[in-house]
Amino acid sequence: MGSREDIGFKRPSNKRERKRGPIPSCDERGSATSEFILIALPLFLPALLFFLAISQISRAEMEASMLAREALKAFISSENDAEAHLRTRLLLSQYSQLSASGRKETTSGNSLSNQYSITCSSYPCIQPGSQVELTLFSIIDLDSEISGMEQAPGNSWGVDSNQIEKRRVAIASARGYVDKWS
Repeated sequence: MGSREDIGFKRPSNKRERKRGPIPSCDERGSATSEFILIALPLFLPALLFFLAISQISRAEMEASMLAREALKAFISSENDAEAHLRTRLLLSQYSQLSASGRKETTSGNSLSNQYSITCSSYPCIQPGSQVELTLFSIIDLDSEISGMEQAPGNSWGVDSNQIEKRRVAIASARGYVDKWS
């Protein structure tokens, strides 16, 4: 075999012969950080607010589903229809007061949060073997998430709170049977 020069490979003899890329005229260190702050953050903030709103809606819908099951248990474990409705209203009222105190709000604005409907397979509802379905209507208030979106820098979505639905109704149903042994 031949040497490297025989096959066309030539080692540069000095540093001047080595090829170098163009020498930058200005220092570009930190430009990625500034581009991220100027371009990406205004795009991420509306997405973050959107995901927070979706999270709040799904949490409230799960709470409505759980509350419907608990209200149904209170209804079907009663002695008669009048007591069943009284117990259900008391449970929903107590839940509204507790959730309002946790949010430091009043429950006067949530008139739908205590509304429910009962469907029974027989009348009176409270008799052994009767099937009972409770449907609960609960309001999800999106005001806090929407006001945060309006205050986002640049307001990338270009919408104001008047264009967005601020209240949403979650409907949850639960079905059960009155105990045959009561």
